[in-house]
Amino acid sequence: MSTEDIQTVSKKQVKHFTGVQGLPCIEKIVSSVDDNPEPINTDVTGRIPKWINGSFLRNGPGKFEIGNQRFNHWFDGMALLHQFKICNGQVTYKSRFLSSDSYQANSEHNRIAVSEFGTVTMPDPCKNFFQRFLSRFEIPSEFQVTVDFPEIFS
Repeated sequence: MSTEDIQTVSKKQVKHFTGVQGLPCIEKIVSSVDDNPEPINTDVTGRIPKWINGSFLRNGPGKFEIGNQRFNHWFDGMALLHQFKICNGQVTYKSRFLSSDSYQANSEHNRIAVSEFGTVTMPDPCKNFFQRFLSRFEIPSEFQVTVDFPEIFS
Protein backbone atom coordinates (compact mmCIF):
# COMPACT_ATOMS: atom_id res chain seq x y z
CA MET A 1 0.00 0.00 0.00
CA SER A 2 1.49 3.35 -1.02
CA THR A 3 1.72 6.44 1.19
CA GLU A 4 -0.98 8.09 -0.91
CA ASP A 5 -3.35 5.11 -0.34
CA ILE A 6 -2.73 5.24 3.43
CA GLN A 7 -3.46 8.98 3.53
CA THR A 8 -6.68 8.40 1.55
CA VAL A 9 -7.79 5.62 3.91
CA SER A 10 -7.01 7.67 7.05
CA LYS A 11 -8.94 10.65 5.67
CA LYS A 12 -11.98 8.42 5.06
CA GLN A 13 -12.04 7.05 8.62
CA VAL A 14 -13.56 10.21 10.15
CA LYS A 15 -16.82 11.27 8.56
CA HIS A 16 -18.26 14.66 9.40
CA PHE A 17 -21.99 14.70 8.72
CA THR A 18 -22.11 18.44 9.28
CA GLY A 19 -20.21 18.96 6.03
CA VAL A 20 -22.18 20.60 3.23
CA GLN A 21 -20.14 19.50 0.23
CA GLY A 22 -22.67 19.03 -2.55
CA LEU A 23 -25.58 19.97 -0.28
CA PRO A 24 -25.87 23.78 -0.35
CA CYS A 25 -29.56 23.49 0.60
CA ILE A 26 -28.62 22.47 4.18
CA GLU A 27 -25.69 24.84 4.64
CA LYS A 28 -27.59 27.18 6.96
CA ILE A 29 -28.91 24.46 9.28
CA VAL A 30 -25.42 23.15 10.08
CA SER A 31 -23.88 26.58 10.69
CA SER A 32 -23.36 28.02 14.15
CA VAL A 33 -25.36 31.08 15.11
CA ASP A 34 -25.23 33.53 18.02
CA ASP A 35 -27.96 33.70 20.60
CA ASN A 36 -30.19 36.79 20.88
CA PRO A 37 -31.20 37.04 24.56
CA GLU A 38 -32.89 40.44 24.10
CA PRO A 39 -36.24 40.55 22.26
CA ILE A 40 -36.09 41.72 18.64
CA ASN A 41 -39.16 43.34 17.07
CA THR A 42 -40.22 41.82 13.77
CA ASP A 43 -42.11 43.09 10.75
CA VAL A 44 -45.36 41.21 10.24
CA THR A 45 -46.66 40.80 6.71
CA GLY A 46 -50.43 40.53 6.79
CA ARG A 47 -52.49 40.58 9.97
CA ILE A 48 -52.40 38.33 13.03
CA PRO A 49 -55.80 38.06 14.72
CA LYS A 50 -55.89 39.87 18.10
CA TRP A 51 -57.03 36.71 19.90
CA ILE A 52 -53.77 34.88 19.06
CA ASN A 53 -51.45 35.57 21.98
CA GLY A 54 -48.69 33.46 23.45
CA SER A 55 -45.27 32.03 22.75
CA PHE A 56 -44.11 29.60 20.12
CA LEU A 57 -40.94 27.77 21.21
CA ARG A 58 -38.60 25.90 18.94
CA ASN A 59 -35.54 23.84 19.87
CA GLY A 60 -32.72 22.80 17.57
CA PRO A 61 -28.97 22.78 17.11
CA GLY A 62 -27.32 26.19 17.11
CA LYS A 63 -23.61 25.72 17.82
CA PHE A 64 -21.42 23.26 15.94
CA GLU A 65 -18.00 24.40 17.14
CA ILE A 66 -16.48 24.63 20.59
CA GLY A 67 -13.04 26.24 20.67
CA ASN A 68 -11.21 24.88 17.63
CA GLN A 69 -13.16 21.60 17.55
CA ARG A 70 -16.21 20.81 15.42
CA PHE A 71 -19.00 18.31 16.08
CA ASN A 72 -19.19 15.39 13.64
CA HIS A 73 -22.97 15.12 13.35
CA TRP A 74 -25.95 17.44 13.01
CA PHE A 75 -27.57 15.86 16.09
CA ASP A 76 -24.61 16.92 18.25
CA GLY A 77 -24.95 20.70 17.89
CA MET A 78 -25.52 22.54 21.18
CA ALA A 79 -29.25 23.22 21.66
CA LEU A 80 -30.59 26.68 20.87
CA LEU A 81 -34.05 27.63 22.13
CA HIS A 82 -36.02 30.08 19.97
CA GLN A 83 -39.02 32.04 21.26
CA PHE A 84 -41.51 33.84 19.05
CA LYS A 85 -43.80 35.85 21.32
CA ILE A 86 -47.12 36.93 19.80
CA CYS A 87 -49.05 39.70 21.54
CA ASN A 88 -51.69 42.05 20.12
CA GLY A 89 -50.77 41.31 16.51
CA GLN A 90 -47.03 41.91 17.05
CA VAL A 91 -44.21 39.33 17.16
CA THR A 92 -40.89 39.49 18.97
CA TYR A 93 -38.07 36.99 18.70
CA LYS A 94 -35.31 35.96 21.09
CA SER A 95 -33.07 32.92 21.53
CA ARG A 96 -30.57 31.47 23.94
CA PHE A 97 -28.50 28.35 24.28
CA LEU A 98 -29.85 25.68 26.57
CA SER A 99 -27.59 25.68 29.62
CA SER A 100 -27.28 21.88 29.76
CA ASP A 101 -24.51 20.02 31.58
CA SER A 102 -22.92 19.36 28.18
CA TYR A 103 -23.02 23.01 27.17
CA GLN A 104 -21.56 24.14 30.50
CA ALA A 105 -18.73 21.57 30.43
CA ASN A 106 -17.86 22.36 26.80
CA SER A 107 -17.91 26.11 27.46
CA GLU A 108 -15.83 25.77 30.63
CA HIS A 109 -13.11 23.77 28.84
CA ASN A 110 -13.43 25.64 25.51
CA ARG A 111 -13.41 22.28 23.72
CA ILE A 112 -15.75 19.33 23.19
CA ALA A 113 -15.56 17.80 26.67
CA VAL A 114 -18.67 15.58 26.49
CA SER A 115 -19.20 12.84 23.89
CA GLU A 116 -22.40 13.16 21.88
CA PHE A 117 -24.36 11.05 19.36
CA GLY A 118 -21.78 11.21 16.56
CA THR A 119 -18.83 12.89 18.26
CA VAL A 120 -16.49 11.13 20.66
CA THR A 121 -14.46 13.47 22.81
CA MET A 122 -10.76 13.15 23.46
CA PRO A 123 -9.88 13.05 27.17
CA ASP A 124 -8.01 15.94 28.71
CA PRO A 125 -4.38 14.71 28.70
CA CYS A 126 -3.52 16.43 32.00
CA LYS A 127 -6.56 15.05 33.78
CA ASN A 128 -5.90 11.59 32.38
CA PHE A 129 -2.26 11.69 33.54
CA PHE A 130 -3.10 12.85 37.06
CA GLN A 131 -5.92 10.31 37.41
CA ARG A 132 -3.49 7.52 36.56
CA PHE A 133 -0.93 8.97 38.98
CA LEU A 134 -3.45 9.24 41.82
CA SER A 135 -4.83 5.76 41.19
CA ARG A 136 -1.51 4.38 42.48
CA PHE A 137 -2.24 5.75 45.94
CA GLU A 138 -4.95 4.71 48.34
CA ILE A 139 -6.73 7.36 50.32
CA PRO A 140 -6.97 6.11 53.91
CA SER A 141 -10.45 5.59 55.22
CA GLU A 142 -11.58 7.63 58.21
CA PHE A 143 -13.29 4.62 59.72
CA GLN A 144 -11.78 1.21 60.09
CA VAL A 145 -13.88 -1.65 61.31
CA THR A 146 -12.26 -4.76 62.67
CA VAL A 147 -14.47 -7.77 63.19
CA ASP A 148 -13.15 -10.62 65.31
CA PHE A 149 -14.83 -14.03 65.21
CA PRO A 150 -12.67 -16.13 67.57
CA GLU A 151 -15.22 -18.92 67.91
CA ILE A 152 -15.29 -19.57 64.16
CA PHE A 153 -11.54 -20.02 63.86
CA SER A 154 -10.92 -21.84 67.17
